[in-house]
Amino acid sequence: MLISNLGFREEAVMTQDSQQPNASEDERRNARFEATVHPGDHQLALEAVADLDLDRIPDPDGGVRVLVTAEEAIELVWRGYEVRLLRVHPISPLNPALVSDDASVMEWLEQQVRGIQRREGE
Repeated sequence: MLISNLGFREEAVMTQDSQQPNASEDERRNARFEATVHPGDHQLALEAVADLDLDRIPDPDGGVRVLVTAEEAIELVWRGYEVRLLRVHPISPLNPALVSDDASVMEWLEQQVRGIQRREGE
């Protein structure tokens, strides 16, 4: 979906890999969008996107890739940026199996740095 200056340029196409139509209303309301931000018609500086404190990385196609809520995407468009929504990411609790305790992380880190000389006191 391509959004620019509050108007749609291209129509969104639903594919098998895109949004799940059976998502609950809460999942839809709390979802975040992976999107790319581009300078827009006024050729705005992409560096100013940093002022919005969004999760972002450079995009290989010259824009800025962000993870935003619907409200944040709207704010970017209001400011004059072109925003291309790529896919939706539902928000869900973190799987506890993915969380490591401090002891196991320290053990892993020690294995990674074993053999590297350290200065005294570090």
